[in-house]
Amino acid sequence: MRSAWRLFWGGVRVSWVDYLVEMTPEIFLGMRLPRILLQALFFIFLAKAAGGADLERFALIGNGVQIAVFILILTMEAVIESEKYDDTFQYLIAAPSSWLPIMLGKCMAYYGEAMIASSVTFAVLIPLLHIPIVPVDLLRAVPVILIIFVSAGAMGWCIGAFSLPVRYGYLIGNWMGYLMMIFCGINVPFGSLSAPLQFVGNLLPVTHGLLAVRALIDGASYASVWPLIAKEVMILLVYSAIAWVTFGYRLHVTRQQGTIEQV
Repeated sequence: MRSAWRLFWGGVRVSWVDYLVEMTPEIFLGMRLPRILLQALFFIFLAKAAGGADLERFALIGNGVQIAVFILILTMEAVIESEKYDDTFQYLIAAPSSWLPIMLGKCMAYYGEAMIASSVTFAVLIPLLHIPIVPVDLLRAVPVILIIFVSAGAMGWCIGAFSLPVRYGYLIGNWMGYLMMIFCGINVPFGSLSAPLQFVGNLLPVTHGLLAVRALIDGASYASVWPLIAKEVMILLVYSAIAWVTFGYRLHVTRQQGTIEQV
């Protein structure tokens, strides 16, 4: 257990060092942050033009979460895929300890970025656009938002593990992020989607968690949204298990066949 914690914290340090080298304050404030806010504003203004103030509020909540979800899908995929391009995959194969603690640690900076992106979106746009959301109700929804982030990260790990033998992992992550904007009730009420679209949405992260977040912000109790939270946690566990098995399989096949360069 102690060695696992050391591996985890080692991964955390590496994660933040790499992130801070790439994401300097100038880049974050001058490029990253404006992109986050402008992306949210585009969908919020579009929603207001289509459905007025109610749909504007709906879109703000959805995009405040989706901004972070998109970041996590792409970065979690990249955390897995970077093991191939950084020539560190062979060390995971040869290591006598589990790969999981170090890989979890390497994700922490990106979870931090996702939390910052979501927090800034809500903190800036709610007062700027005069959206009627009570801060206390938003804070009540934070635990569920964090569950959504973890389930989205599990989806990113799945994409990274499946795409290791090819070069299109980042493109697949982009495709999945936009797909979730359609199926998960980000900008359009989930109940208004057709039955086939709802079927797909029920199998994806975010859908059930976002429904719970919207209900909590509207004043619902946790007791009333526990079934939605439980479904989101179940989806989180399923995608985490798939990522675990798939990445472990990649390690096993590479160890057996000696095809590190081809993974």
